[in-house]
Amino acid sequence: MKNLTGWRAAGVAFVAGALAALAMPPLQWLPLAVLGVVVFVWQWDAAPGPRSALWRGWAWGLGHFAVGSYWILDAFFVPPADFAFAGPPIVIGLAAILGFFPGLAGMAAKWAALRWPRLGGRHCRLLLLALAWTAAEWLRGHVFTGYPWNPLGHVWAFATPLLQSASLFGVYGLGLLSFLVLAAPAAGWRASVAALVLVGGAGFGGQLAMAPVNAAEGPLVRIVQPNTPQAEKWIPENRVRHLAKLVEMSRREGFDRLSAVVWPETAPPFIVEPGSPALKVMGTAAPSGGYLLTGAARGTGVRGDGVWNSLLVIDPAGAIVAHYDKVHLVPLGEYIPFHRQLAPIAGFIGRGSFEEGEARMTMDLPGLPSVSPVICYEVIFPAAVTGPGARPRWLLNVTNDAWFGLSSGPYQHLASARMRSIEEGLPMIRAANTGVSAIIDAYGRVLASLDMQQEGIIDHPLPMARAITPYGRWGDWVLLGLFAVVTILLIVSSRFGDAENA
Repeated sequence: MKNLTGWRAAGVAFVAGALAALAMPPLQWLPLAVLGVVVFVWQWDAAPGPRSALWRGWAWGLGHFAVGSYWILDAFFVPPADFAFAGPPIVIGLAAILGFFPGLAGMAAKWAALRWPRLGGRHCRLLLLALAWTAAEWLRGHVFTGYPWNPLGHVWAFATPLLQSASLFGVYGLGLLSFLVLAAPAAGWRASVAALVLVGGAGFGGQLAMAPVNAAEGPLVRIVQPNTPQAEKWIPENRVRHLAKLVEMSRREGFDRLSAVVWPETAPPFIVEPGSPALKVMGTAAPSGGYLLTGAARGTGVRGDGVWNSLLVIDPAGAIVAHYDKVHLVPLGEYIPFHRQLAPIAGFIGRGSFEEGEARMTMDLPGLPSVSPVICYEVIFPAAVTGPGARPRWLLNVTNDAWFGLSSGPYQHLASARMRSIEEGLPMIRAANTGVSAIIDAYGRVLASLDMQQEGIIDHPLPMARAITPYGRWGDWVLLGLFAVVTILLIVSSRFGDAENA
């Protein structure tokens, strides 16, 4: 396998990347992550130069992201499926673009290894590749609006204690350690033993850090999961029935004990504008002295102002007492770039565009701890889920994953939500139209949930926040500190500890 060249080497890399994607939720086949990353290292090691390393790394990434993002296809086939023909080329095109990030990691590491021959030892190569991989993964989460989907650290989502180091240096730092662990067999038995010690120590330390679950903590919150099929949601003649169903589910037994009811993203199947008669109806879903917190398409009632993907806070009188407009919109999914300047083209290729919100925020609502809302895939962005100013006491994620059916997408989305809770040390309430709705505590544990395509409600006390975590306080500056530590290890290994392995 190490002696392959050209298309054969790229083909092996492609298959290895595709298999590694199966280690992500919901399958979590961890041995395939080991196989995939070890083959990545072998293919990189056999590459004669930076250009070859780029090519092999790109092929690995093409396979990895094609499998890891296949779920996007489902959205194109939701009736009326006018643009179903565009789904496959868009998904393959996205994978081709994303493939350049592991490709760049391989190219940069190969250039450094050739430039400084001392870095050629087995353990040095592993440290060097881990640094390059993590830098590329961080770039993937930031450039071109960012797409930090399925970072490597998510391979541990099946074991919550192993995720806890993300509270120190975030999911990218966890990814750096994960690369070292998964790639260790490529560096020999001593590296594998060290990796096992690292995993065991992380698991033991994570278990010690996790507080016992407290069943009765904060105010009582109800999540409503209506399980409304996306193809039926926006049909005009269904709107009254859908709204009535949301209200009925909200007011089921125990309603008088609630402090808040939470509906998913764009739950009302219409644009909510000031003065709309529907607001009075929606207000009946707000408990006495509490609130209805709902995702909604928000309009101002003024022609030409546009529509926002928003989180509305509605009191029992039907008044909107606060709102948050989504800041990080999905390109092509929620907006067409330059849609105002290119209105005829934007109208042809899409179903319309939301306007961009001004800033993330923390809401102070009397009777509830302060909260930072995040809408749909905003939750996948590390260090970008809280508002400015005082730290919130919980996170609220409203989403509509009905677009993606029973694919892996909603489960991977949930894994991102759990990771943000760990990083920030904050609990999260997650309301999804068709699932997965969940109560997540400040350690990323799912305390209660409704699975995909289930209709129902969850009543649960709001979990308590932890003391602010290092990552919650300093964000990716802590990741830079981890980079510095690994770089020092690389220098020491290159000078004293790795000469016999060169």
